[in-house]
Amino acid sequence: MNKITLLLLLSFSLGTAQNLGDPVAITGRTFGMKSIETKNINLNDAQIGQLSTASKQKIDTKLYRVFIAKNGSKVAGYGVLVNKKIRTKNAVTLYLITTDKKIKSIEIVAFNEPAEYLPSKTWLELFDNKSESNPLMLNQDIPAKTGATLSARAITDGARVALALLKITKL
Repeated sequence: MNKITLLLLLSFSLGTAQNLGDPVAITGRTFGMKSIETKNINLNDAQIGQLSTASKQKIDTKLYRVFIAKNGSKVAGYGVLVNKKIRTKNAVTLYLITTDKKIKSIEIVAFNEPAEYLPSKTWLELFDNKSESNPLMLNQDIPAKTGATLSARAITDGARVALALLKITKL
């Protein structure tokens, strides 16, 4: 039942938003892999508490999808989908994370807010090589984007969630 709920949630999010990319293809291309394993994660209450503490925010879903790029049996990296509400509509962001748990890049795969609220590729590159040891806080180590503060906050918060999720689930 929970897998069905996750699939419906992601289908709805991706189906109603402006689709900007395929997470499986992006993960494969980023890590140079043809083999991508999709893992649906359903957090228990204890894990939700851990995720909330580690990411320094309220967690409003227990369902996540992670794409694992593999070269044979060896993991090359991860793609973590995080769905966040920007103003009134959701955006789905793919956080591409290396095996040493550093952000390699960020791709927005669905966005239904006006295009002027979409952060630029240059701004997204500020996250490259950041890890859980970085504060990843807006207006501290990540500058706010003028005119798109809510988008910037959602993406910054999502980065903390993605990194913490991999740690908590021991992927």
